[in-house]
Amino acid sequence: KKPRIAFRPNRHHPELPPRLKRYNRLIARRRAQVETTFATLKRRMRLTCIRYVGLMKASGQVLLASIAFNMRRWATIAA
Repeated sequence: KKPRIAFRPNRHHPELPPRLKRYNRLIARRRAQVETTFATLKRRMRLTCIRYVGLMKASGQVLLASIAFNMRRWATIAA
C-alpha cells in the first residue's frame, strides 16, 4: 500500500497546484477516520505512553484500550 500523506504548501510554494489539492481532498475522508480513532485512544483512553515492559504486556494494554473504544462506539450506535 502507498502512504497517504497530505501535501502542504511551504515558503517557496505558498499555493498548492490543483492536482495536489484534489489529491488532499480524496485522501481526507479516510485520514479523518483513522486520525479520529487514534486521537480518541490518546485523549480518552490515555494511551499516550505504554505502561508495561515487554511486548505481550504492552500489546495487552493496547488491546484492552481498543476493546474499550469499540464498546463505547457500540453503546453510542446502539442507543
